[in-house]
Amino acid sequence: MRRRAQRRPSVRDKSNTKNQEQVIVNKTTACLCCLIIVLALIQVYVGLRAHHAAAESLDEEPMRQQFSLVSQQREQLKRSNNQTANYSILPSSTLPAWIQNYLEWHQQERAKFPGNALFDDPDAPKLLIRTCLGLCGGLNDRLGQLPWDLYLANQTGRLLLLHWHRPVALEEFLLPAELNWRVPRTASGFFGSPRVSIQGMQVVRNIKELFQGYEQQEVGPEPVFWETQFDAAMKRATEGEFKDVKVLRHRLLGHLGEDKLEERLRALGETDMLHQSSTYGNIFRMFFRLHPKVQLELENVLSTLRLRPTLQPTDHFLNAHNYDHFSYYSGVHCRVRHPKATPKDVLVKGKHQDHPADKTGLPWEGETRDFAIETATHALQCAKTLAQSKDEPIYFFADSNDLVRFMSHELNDATFMRVNETLLRDPIARNAQEVVQSMHVVARNVQLENAHIDRQKGRDAPSYYGTFIDLYLAMYARCITYGIGYYAILATRISGTQCKLLYTEETWGGDAKKRQTAAMCPLTIQHAKI
Repeated sequence: MRRRAQRRPSVRDKSNTKNQEQVIVNKTTACLCCLIIVLALIQVYVGLRAHHAAAESLDEEPMRQQFSLVSQQREQLKRSNNQTANYSILPSSTLPAWIQNYLEWHQQERAKFPGNALFDDPDAPKLLIRTCLGLCGGLNDRLGQLPWDLYLANQTGRLLLLHWHRPVALEEFLLPAELNWRVPRTASGFFGSPRVSIQGMQVVRNIKELFQGYEQQEVGPEPVFWETQFDAAMKRATEGEFKDVKVLRHRLLGHLGEDKLEERLRALGETDMLHQSSTYGNIFRMFFRLHPKVQLELENVLSTLRLRPTLQPTDHFLNAHNYDHFSYYSGVHCRVRHPKATPKDVLVKGKHQDHPADKTGLPWEGETRDFAIETATHALQCAKTLAQSKDEPIYFFADSNDLVRFMSHELNDATFMRVNETLLRDPIARNAQEVVQSMHVVARNVQLENAHIDRQKGRDAPSYYGTFIDLYLAMYARCITYGIGYYAILATRISGTQCKLLYTEETWGGDAKKRQTAAMCPLTIQHAKI
């Protein structure tokens, strides 16, 4: 067979070949570009997932392992110091069996349904969330309800979570200890950058409330609420309309009905009433530990002022050994901006005349300054009756930074006294100076305003650190002298101290039960008789 002669490629053929090759090159380049883009997107996705995982790592960390590590460190410290105190006790180990059982179930369920599976997985447990969407009160109103929170969650068979929308998320200040109460960061409507949008908050507002229909009673319970409405709401959540509702929220002000909780506990055969024993503080410690940023500030204050904290065996997150060479201390709290610090018909305007003092600060001039100084002077005189010696540090904290600075710094500052000689001729200021100089009054640096957690929202998280630092300093004090409000009472209930004194009461709308929290200062009683 004759071989066919091969045709030489024409110029057109060469051109076509080059075009085909170019097309292949272009397609290959395009594919490579697509591949690079896909890989980049995957990398971004993985990065975002890692970011979310890091953000939620505290949600999923094995809390008991963490406590075990801290306990080992405490045990080593105890041996090295030949101490007899036991620093390896988990807060939950001291609690009633029903709370321990609930905690164990809570931990198992959170491990089983990590992240948003808690909301999305149909097999995940139903949830009860204590929410704060706006006006929620001070720290006692927000954090002092834990016994009620546990009871409500246990009796409805729901997994308890806590979340603040305002002023910022609670986990900016406190983190979970044994019980992981955090809402997953991917849950719709709970987190924003930096704050949740109005639309996001509406998502949470649309969640049905445990006490829906009784909202007014929930934040200020009247007898009818406890007599009929409370039980009706609980039955609705366990047997009725809300039985299968995945998420319920609540905002019950439980400290207004602690006796009602105790009645229910007795009816169930319980003997620990939670509120007036060490149980209260250990419930708090089971829930919370300080955020590292806040704890660092707290430790700086303790070191700077050379204060030795009075710790309980279940206090795990502060190294007592660091403060052994410092002095135990007492605390004095003055709430001079509170509306009930003055008669009901007296409106004390703030530094901004359009708002009350509790919102914009107490004007540091004239009658309001004199009132604040007189209040603080009397409180310090009462604290002096509890002091072990004139050298015992008295940590002074108040809701007026001007007052704290004046009482703890300026009255001992020679330059200030020389420049303000006229002021110190005033009997009120002179009396304050004599009292302060007869004691060892100390305070942290309060150049920045001590913002109220409820009345002064819209600020960044560090603006509120002082509120938590003072709470913990009060918790670690040997004795506490206090007056208006429940902020300092919360600290004494967590610490369990029995060394406490009430130097004054609310001028109106006071609670008779508050008088049972501490003895009245003998100087106050003596003054009332005059």
